[in-house]
Amino acid sequence: MILAYSKLSFSQVFKLYTALQQYFQNGEKKTVEDADMEQTNREEGERKMEKEELDVSIREEEVSCSGPLSQKQAEFFLSQQASLLKNDETKALTPASLQKELNNLLKFNPDFAEAHYLSYLNNLRVQDVFSSTHSLLHYFDRLILTGAESKSNGEEGYGRSLRYAALNLAALHCRFGHYQQAELALQEAIRIAQESNDHVCLQHCLSWLYVLGQKRSDSYVLLEHSVKKAVHFGLPYLASLGIQSLVQQRAFAGKTANKLMDALKDSDLLHWKHSLSELIDISIAQKTAIWRLYGRSTMALQQAQMLLSMNSLESVNAGVQQNNTESFAVALCHLAELHAEQGCFAAASEVLKHLKERFPPNSQHAQLWMLCDQKIQFDRAMNDGKYHLADSLVTGITALNSIEGVYRKAIVLQAQNQMSEAHKLLQKLLIHCQKIRNTEMVISVLLSVAELYWRSSSPTVALPVLLQALALSKEYRLQYLASQTVLNLAFAQLILGIPEQALSLLHMAIEPILADGAVLDKGRAMFLVAKCQVASAASYDPPKKAEALEAAIENLNEAKNYFAKVDCKEQIRDVVYFQARLYHTLGKTQERNRCAMLFRQLHQELPSHGVPLINHL
Repeated sequence: MILAYSKLSFSQVFKLYTALQQYFQNGEKKTVEDADMEQTNREEGERKMEKEELDVSIREEEVSCSGPLSQKQAEFFLSQQASLLKNDETKALTPASLQKELNNLLKFNPDFAEAHYLSYLNNLRVQDVFSSTHSLLHYFDRLILTGAESKSNGEEGYGRSLRYAALNLAALHCRFGHYQQAELALQEAIRIAQESNDHVCLQHCLSWLYVLGQKRSDSYVLLEHSVKKAVHFGLPYLASLGIQSLVQQRAFAGKTANKLMDALKDSDLLHWKHSLSELIDISIAQKTAIWRLYGRSTMALQQAQMLLSMNSLESVNAGVQQNNTESFAVALCHLAELHAEQGCFAAASEVLKHLKERFPPNSQHAQLWMLCDQKIQFDRAMNDGKYHLADSLVTGITALNSIEGVYRKAIVLQAQNQMSEAHKLLQKLLIHCQKIRNTEMVISVLLSVAELYWRSSSPTVALPVLLQALALSKEYRLQYLASQTVLNLAFAQLILGIPEQALSLLHMAIEPILADGAVLDKGRAMFLVAKCQVASAASYDPPKKAEALEAAIENLNEAKNYFAKVDCKEQIRDVVYFQARLYHTLGKTQERNRCAMLFRQLHQELPSHGVPLINHL
């Protein structure tokens, strides 16, 4: 009987109490003569109560197979769901089902603080700012009302609850981009923490101060101070996050990769020493992103695969695999993009399919793979010359990342020969990116502006723009963007009639591109080398000229193979046209006719905008 009673939920205990109360009341009113009738009524009432209890349990099971029954089971349910939301969201209940369960719990026990907190986490999943704020405030209100917080730092628990409530509210507003409200809440948390002399809370506040002011030039001072203080007060988690943020900031500031990797090595020692497995994942994902930023795709690939291997081996409590975290999503997105860059679209599709299974559209990290998927589709459409399809994808990219969306819109306009519209858009984007210090995008925009100038037959105007892009990419050590800029400079020099100088420039840029570049860029580089060889051979003796043209044809074949990998038909058309002209010069009629036939097929298939072929890089 005691076990059966312990398994009852609050609502069932209440029903049992009501039934017993009614039974005793009826017993007082009834006389001894109708005791038999009373006994019959009681048995019927008990059977009815049992049926009601059975119906309630069935209804609860319909909502969730692990519906809470007792107080302890409710607490286990909440901790289990919170753990799943953190580590493996797909195994947790859906947002609607979980909220229904929580509402059911709170209906009979409104002061259940933990249920309010889980409701806050659940609302964060679906980006519901009103409900998540409401639940967070209720959680801290209940902590104070129920006295759940014991004395902390020599002060009553409600003071601790107040300062952490303000801190959590600041974090919530920051997450939704309400920076002014976040700053006000943070000031309140700092004030209460200073009154209470709570150094741990102040350290957390200091970290969030950096997050709110990280666009300022002096923000690194706050961060360095935060890391020192966190180490002093023995907060390894906070110290490690500070080091990670510092490394990220230094990467954007153009510090050398070896110094950054040394700093990350120091933070890794902290992780292993304190068994902070989550931060180990974040560190490896960070390394992947840094290597990609610096244009080292091979190293990025290695780091991403290392993270995936580690996650597949490590298990967390209750058999949960900790492979549905943000770090895992970031690593998989990098893998998908790296495979797509090398023309392995089938492999990239497999990775994206796996991402969609691991992170359903309603999960909090789904936006990462959504943006990655849209970008890969956009690049494929552009390569294939389907500009109308690429244009339709711009809307989806803009919804997920406005800066990326505007940049891609300008690329589409440029490809469609709408030069003035593209120029206006690129200039606005350039000013905005310079304001927010997005150096990577600034360089990309400058390269697009330069391309727009030479396609408008103004290569001399493009040179200062390209030199500005080269200076920035060298300053911030963005090797891959620097190589692309040199490639563009070489092309500008070719148009200006100095192919020998262009060839010497190409020798500087081509090695990093062939080692770590995307297949499309490799093809462009080889195509440009062939163009420069042909232009340089104009003044050679006939035997030497024929040799140079043969070498150019070999490079064109290599370029064509690269373009075929990414199905870039426009570039293949340009290559076969060029090959046909070279074969004609060398007197190789059969090869010329074959290339001419290929050119004709592609020319009929693709739209022609009347831009001279020489003006395409």
